[in-house]
Amino acid sequence: MLIVKKAYDFSKWLLNHTGKFPKSYRFSIAVRIENAVLEFTELVAIANMRSNKRPVLQQADEVLTRLRLLLRMSFDMKFINLQSYEFGSLQIAELGKMLGGWMKKLE
Repeated sequence: MLIVKKAYDFSKWLLNHTGKFPKSYRFSIAVRIENAVLEFTELVAIANMRSNKRPVLQQADEVLTRLRLLLRMSFDMKFINLQSYEFGSLQIAELGKMLGGWMKKLE
């Protein structure tokens, strides 16, 4: 499924960036971002295998919202540059559209 591959690729990209966060924030914001992006990837992969996908997809949507907020905070605190923030935001928006389309298809 395309959303699983896209989430996986975004996870790899984002994990490369969180390792460069200042040491004082590596165990707070960076860990939360890492957990959120990995959780999202796991949830869409699991939803792909389930017959009742809706609860898992709703959970993935909540995690994506959290990830969007954490990425913005990372930019505001200057842990990532504008180019990385723009790329990350576009990726999250695209994942959100794909997830929303998947959820609508289930209705």
